[in-house]
Amino acid sequence: MALCLETEQLETVQRILSLHFEGLEVWAYGPRLTGVDLTPETELDLVVIAERPLSFEAMTAVEKAFAESGLSFRVDVMDWAKLPDTMQKQIKKEHEVVQTVAED
Repeated sequence: MALCLETEQLETVQRILSLHFEGLEVWAYGPRLTGVDLTPETELDLVVIAERPLSFEAMTAVEKAFAESGLSFRVDVMDWAKLPDTMQKQIKKEHEVVQTVAED
């Protein structure tokens, strides 16, 4: 399964993620991955994988960055630690890594 984004769009997404969530893995899931009911305006669903909940400030800052990015679609960023188990299990089945954790 490939993420349904143009190269420039993916680069923009990855640049914003690296600025706001350096050292954390980020996964994409949902329609932009499955291709189901996909339109150019379909939002991109992302989840930040962290052991502890992310701060309100971090989530607000990344949402603002995506809103101001010029992307033609909305980016929805979720906090893995705050998702219910059922949603985590579903995402684990179908996701693509958008940002990896750098190895030391």
